[in-house]
Amino acid sequence: MKIDLRSIYRFHPIEGADGLPSGGDVYYECECGDIVSSVSFVKAACKCGNVAGGHGSVTTQSPEKVKPLRGKLR
Repeated sequence: MKIDLRSIYRFHPIEGADGLPSGGDVYYECECGDIVSSVSFVKAACKCGNVAGGHGSVTTQSPEKVKPLRGKLR
């Protein structure tokens, strides 16, 4: 099931982060446009396969193509 997280959260870029931060309110936006939680406990992946997660962790094939975002409920 595909859920567009933009309909639930407002996202703001995280500036000045070294590497890719993680946390309950941190999400990764891939260059393909999909958003995945940085601590995804359910199986999740972007459509191009660069970002994939589950069981509380996320892996990225090309971190330079990922933008960290902070998400707040609408």
